Amino acid sequence: MLMMIRFAFAALLLGASAGDVLAAAPSALDAATGALQAAVSGGTLGPVMAARGELVRLSAAEPKSALLHYWVAVADWRAVPLMQNTDKAKALKICESGIVEAERALELDPKFGEALAVKVGLQGMTFSLGGSQDMMTLGPQMEMDMVRARTIAPANPRVLFLDGLNTLHKPGFVGGGPNKALEKLREAIARFEADSAEGVGRPRWGHDDACLWAGRAAMMQKDYATARDYFVQALTINPKNVWVRTSLLPAAEKALADSSAQKG
Repeated sequence: MLMMIRFAFAALLLGASAGDVLAAAPSALDAATGALQAAVSGGTLGPVMAARGELVRLSAAEPKSALLHYWVAVADWRAVPLMQNTDKAKALKICESGIVEAERALELDPKFGEALAVKVGLQGMTFSLGGSQDMMTLGPQMEMDMVRARTIAPANPRVLFLDGLNTLHKPGFVGGGPNKALEKLREAIARFEADSAEGVGRPRWGHDDACLWAGRAAMMQKDYATARDYFVQALTINPKNVWVRTSLLPAAEKALADSSAQKG
């Protein structure tokens, strides 16, 4: 999968321009984003960081591509949860790097709603990593930015998903929690089912993420049957999702069985 990407950089060494490289190897970005998705499905940090490295190199070759900066930010967003329990300082560094990448994407394309939503998602992660930003200052700004992202891209399923995920992690007294999050995640799932994104490197990720997080919201509501259904849906979309297959779905099935036994 990574051979096409390496071919692109070999071409750079031979003197081709960045635009020529991507024109000569148009699947380089698709290969890199595919490697990232496969790594995320496997749930291990090393392959995620390797895919991130390929995206960083592609972005360095074409620094004026908003899409490439966006993808590096997405890779950072993916990497942080896999490292935050073992190396919080490194996780914070990657998180802050992702915010910079998202901001660069927005500088190049101010109407890139997904980049803005990813930036908000990364900013939310800094709170649990000991970031220096004041929650009382950053929180309202994040809220306004997410509203803006939804205004820019009202039907974008990844924007809706990230809004739902942020809502799930927000305290109830500021409008967060599983009830409101599940409404947004359901809207995102419906939009994913109608999504038809096309083009080299165009974002297509997130459908199984929206389902699994809807399942987690349902688990918080103790609606174990609904949670199980969402986890099954996530696996139908992405059978290689290790987290759902080995942890989330078995936990929902056990909780449902235990609940049924208690009622019986």
